Amino acid sequence: MPTITLPSKCDRAAASALFPELCDALGVHQLTVEADRVERIGQAMLQLLVSAARTEGGIALNNPSEPFISAVRLAGLESVLIEEAAR
Repeated sequence: MPTITLPSKCDRAAASALFPELCDALGVHQLTVEADRVERIGQAMLQLLVSAARTEGGIALNNPSEPFISAVRLAGLESVLIEEAAR
């Protein structure tokens, strides 16, 4: 299973840098996203992760940090990023 590790600062620049790698890694198999280092996450990265979660293989979040979980809850994306990723 392919794995991508999110940086500590997940801003627009990080989302832009991660986009090509994410596109290459997505497919029919679930993509593991390591989220334990995330200290801040912005809208651009959340949008990128929502898009990835809705692909054929989807994503599995591994060890999401408290700031990551808080931002996802604040954005109202638990059902897409946390609950779907757990399946």
